[in-house]
Amino acid sequence: MDATQKKVFLITGAAHGLGRALAENLNQPEHQLILIDKDLKALNKCYDELDAKGWHNIFLFPMDLAGSAQAEYTQLAEGLKSFNQLDGLFLNAAILPALTPIEHFDPLQWYEVIQTNLNANFHLIQTCLPKLKQSNQAWLVSISDQAVHSTPNYYGAYAIAKAGLEQLTRLVVAENPSLTGFIARLPALASHFRTKLYPGEPPCQNESLELAAQRILESCTEQTPHQDIEIIHAVN
Repeated sequence: MDATQKKVFLITGAAHGLGRALAENLNQPEHQLILIDKDLKALNKCYDELDAKGWHNIFLFPMDLAGSAQAEYTQLAEGLKSFNQLDGLFLNAAILPALTPIEHFDPLQWYEVIQTNLNANFHLIQTCLPKLKQSNQAWLVSISDQAVHSTPNYYGAYAIAKAGLEQLTRLVVAENPSLTGFIARLPALASHFRTKLYPGEPPCQNESLELAAQRILESCTEQTPHQDIEIIHAVN
């Protein structure tokens, strides 16, 4: 297949967890993947394993969203010029510190979480919008969390950022009718991320990363909502 006919997807937090599972499911000969992560070693390992199929369709962009400056988004925009369009942006990367009441939340950690989980996503959307609008049917996929709706206590800046990301997704879709938005409010997943937060919890009781990734992509490709995935269309 000619490179100009391939669909292009950008995934943040792609070296680990759900981002890695999304990349594995989207790693197909008719796709091109742009993978963003701050962990360069893990990102290179991910590249080697995905590229082993020989399609040469994986592109890396190492980036720490917590400390990224405008120059890095400008560099990303320059890199996107190599592609005719962007067919999907998966806003997956996030950090979650220990559960802490607001009274004792460290202010510097608050800013770091808001920067990574919300502000960086604003910059990424703004950077990617020109290429997303060149696609016939682009996806804007925001990974949220059921916990911040059902039991938000002690989630602090993480809960605030996820609520902001959901509203940001709605705003972008409302302003850009060619996009379809997806908000995945996921349950607890069997991930290293979850194990660090709840070390005594058996991972087997939570949904696998693979199943969660498949459900998200099924909702995107079939344009059908799931119990925990909201689809957002622009209101004419």
